[in-house]
Parts: sequence; structure tokens; C-alpha cells
Amino acid sequence: MTAAIVLLLVAAPDLDKLAAEYFKAGAARRTAILAELAPADQLAAPDVAKWRDKLLKLSLDSGRKLKKSGTEYWYDEKEKRGKYMVGGGGGKGGLVIALHGGGEGAGDAGEAFGTFAPIASKHKCVCVAPEVLEKTERGWTTSGTEEFVVELIEAAKRTWKTIPHDRVYMVGHSMGGYGSWTVGAHHADLFAGLGPYAGAPTPYTVDGQPYSEVIGLREGVIPNLRNVALHVYQSLDDKQVPPAPNVFANKVLMEWQKDHGGYNYKYVEVNGQGHGAPPGGHKVGFEWLYQFPRDARPKYVLWEPVLADKRMFYWLWWENPVPKALVKAVVKAPNEIEIDLKGQPRAGFRILLDDMLVDLSKEVTVREGSEVLFKGVVPLTLSTMLMTAAERYDAQFVFPARLDLR
Repeated sequence: MTAAIVLLLVAAPDLDKLAAEYFKAGAARRTAILAELAPADQLAAPDVAKWRDKLLKLSLDSGRKLKKSGTEYWYDEKEKRGKYMVGGGGGKGGLVIALHGGGEGAGDAGEAFGTFAPIASKHKCVCVAPEVLEKTERGWTTSGTEEFVVELIEAAKRTWKTIPHDRVYMVGHSMGGYGSWTVGAHHADLFAGLGPYAGAPTPYTVDGQPYSEVIGLREGVIPNLRNVALHVYQSLDDKQVPPAPNVFANKVLMEWQKDHGGYNYKYVEVNGQGHGAPPGGHKVGFEWLYQFPRDARPKYVLWEPVLADKRMFYWLWWENPVPKALVKAVVKAPNEIEIDLKGQPRAGFRILLDDMLVDLSKEVTVREGSEVLFKGVVPLTLSTMLMTAAERYDAQFVFPARLDLR
């Protein structure tokens, strides 16, 4: 054996060790680990399934889990911070995240839990009802509560291995309806369905006052909802949540549906219910939602990011997403992808691929407008599998290939 061969054998990275370390490492060390993988990064097709199983197990074991029943505190039990309640069925049917109503100084997880846990149980779903970290008018999207909700979803999937990852639903009434619209849209790729009841997306009004004429909706909501089931309820005589934002949102959804297809939604508008539950109760809306599992590989994706740390959306990855920039990515034909970044720089933008989207044994073509950005066979890499597996615990989102756009 020559000295060169001995040197290569000594220098070969320990892939299993590096993969395990990656899940525990901070951002800087993760970047270094990906660089260390480089000599052995490319995978053969038969290796993909083996590594997928390994990485999903590492992801399963690396994060926190929930208590399986009762009331607990995610952040600080002594300070009563991060309250959540758990119940429902055993998880084989899925996961229901139930958001409570309230407002300034008001709101309790018990309200949403009492309403939605029996509905979840009927469908063998686990129900997790979090409580906002700070009780404000927009409590679900302020003070870290949105991140808290996402952490609970990840933890629930780790706790109940029976939960199908394509059966996660978010529902809520009043302020919980606002949360279901907004948090649900920001993270639409996590969900099969969203049920906002007697709540609305945050509107822009003609003079900035809450009850004035609606002229637009807060960014990061409508575009992102193209591929998730949505059941909306509004009573026209609701004094606490006036109908104008939801009436406006219904019109906007119809326009986006006409222009882009998709948008599987049902808008239920009644009169005489005030701020109460829909006719027949909340179970009616959930029955409609539960018809639909998540489409984890939509061939047409719209993404309007608003969160700096939300880097992955379906099969797109943006290392530093530009807030409020609208991205469109479409599989136009077998192995042909068209993107539109609306003039945004391509640096840090990646397209994640697997055999559910394209045939990775053949050439893939990516275009933006008339420009061909890539044409060729995309390599299978361990680094891509590691990045995506560690980004979230989701069995559907471990990708073996990526294109880094320039």
C-alpha cells in the first residue's frame, strides 16, 4: 500500500460521527462540518434511503419532547412561562394545534383545549393547546409565541411517533383565529389544514384605524396559503371581530386562485351568530379540513417570507430571506423548473429536490424567465440531507439533492 493511499484512508471523515455532531452543533460548527464532509459528500442512489433513516432517528432523538397529558410549561414551570395543555386521541390520526382567543390581558389555553380536544379525540388526533407568552391583541405573533408554537409542533411529532407528519392542523377562535391565519400562513408547509374562526388576517385600512375601510392585508399570508386547506368562518354581526377583513380576504383569495390555481379553501359567511361558534359548532369546520392531508410536494409554490429565521418553505431554501419578497417556483414539465424571484438576488437561494419532484437520474433544467440557470444531473449529497433533516423534524422534508442558484 502506497503512502498516498494510507493518507487518504486516515483523512476519510467519520460520516456517522459528523452527522450526529451536526444535530447538536451551533451555526458556525455546522458550517465547518459541511466543509469536512466534502471529500465524501456525494452519495450513490442506494445510500439515500439508509441515510434518510439514520438522520430521521438523529432528529427524533436530538430534540425535546412533550408531556403526554395535562398542563405543562415549556420554558419555565416556576415562572409559569410557556403553558400548554395536552389531550385528545393517541396520535394515529394526526396533530391538532388549538389556539385560544383573548386579547390585552386576557386568554387561556383551557378555552381552546376544552373546545377542540374532544374534536381531535374523535379523529384519534393529539391536541396541543398553547397559551400566548404575553397576552396582547396580537399575542400569537409577538414576544416569541410564534416560535413557541412551532417548537411545540416539532416536540409533539417527536413525542408521539404515531403522528403522521402530513396530518397537522391548526385551528382557533377569535384571537386564535387571527393566529391560525397568520402563524398558519407563515408556516403553511407544516400544515395539512388551517381553521380560523371569528378571526381575520391583519388588514391595512384607509386611515390606519382598525374599523376603517380595508384596502389590503398584511404580507406573508395570502400567497403562502396556496397549498394548504383553509376553512374560514365569519358572522356578519360580529362586533368583536368585524367582518370587513374576512370579506376582503375572501375576495383576494378568489383573485389569487384565478391567477395561480390552488387555494383549496372554504369561506363560511353567516349572520346572527355574533362572536359565537359557527352553526353546528367547530366540529363542522374540522370535518371539512380533515378530508385533506398535506401536499408536501406541491408543483407550484408561492412564498412571501416575513420571518428572518424561516429559511425553508416546502422545497425552497433561502438562507437570508428578503422580507415581503414574493417568490414563485413551478415544476413546469418533467424535470423542468421555472423560478421567479421578482428581481431579488439569487445568492443563498436553493432548490431542494427528490424523486417526488423530478427524476434525479436525468438532467434537470432550471430557468428564470428566458435565462437557463442550470441544466444537468443534480448530485445526491449527504450535506443536503443533513441540512434539511436538522432544519425540522419532518419525515417528508429530508431532501437528497439541491441546486444553489447564482
